[in-house]
Amino acid sequence: MSENEKVKEIKKISVELILPKEEYLDSCVKAGEELYSLNIKTFGLYDPDVMDVDPWKKTILKFYEMARQGVNLPSGHVPSSTFWLVEDGEFVGIGNVRHRLTDALLRFGGHIGYAIRPTKWNQGYGTLLLKFLLKEAARLGIEEVLLTCDKANIASAEVMKKNGAIFLDAFEDVIDGKPRTTCRYTIAVDIQ
Repeated sequence: MSENEKVKEIKKISVELILPKEEYLDSCVKAGEELYSLNIKTFGLYDPDVMDVDPWKKTILKFYEMARQGVNLPSGHVPSSTFWLVEDGEFVGIGNVRHRLTDALLRFGGHIGYAIRPTKWNQGYGTLLLKFLLKEAARLGIEEVLLTCDKANIASAEVMKKNGAIFLDAFEDVIDGKPRTTCRYTIAVDIQ
């Protein structure tokens, strides 16, 4: 193992998957702004088009907890658990594990969604985040995880493959009014 690889391994040990906490809200907002600046909207992260920052910070943790419990869910939504990937006091990424699937989620969305803030792209965080999220899916009793991504999202497909994903199929669809090709993958996980 090269010295650079050793440093990366040590760095990854300090990365944690946590339930969202107030102490990371400011860092989380900055990550949402980074994604927004690239015109990437990620469910569960701060979006200035939807809400001002102060009301978002006051409500988001309760929103996550209600989603986990399946309370007051919007139509078509299922209970889901949100986790944050953090490192050294900084928000790195968000992951969401849906407890079950609807017909719509079978076509797009699947069991797990995740995003890494742009300043942390191409550093292995996505692969690590999905690895952690697969363990959370197993804790929920999900034996076979369905994952989806847009065909153009090669980075997400690579993250899935690095975690053992098997390609199922690809099909043309319309998501949020836009035509796209959705690729679906599965990963079998050990129920513990």
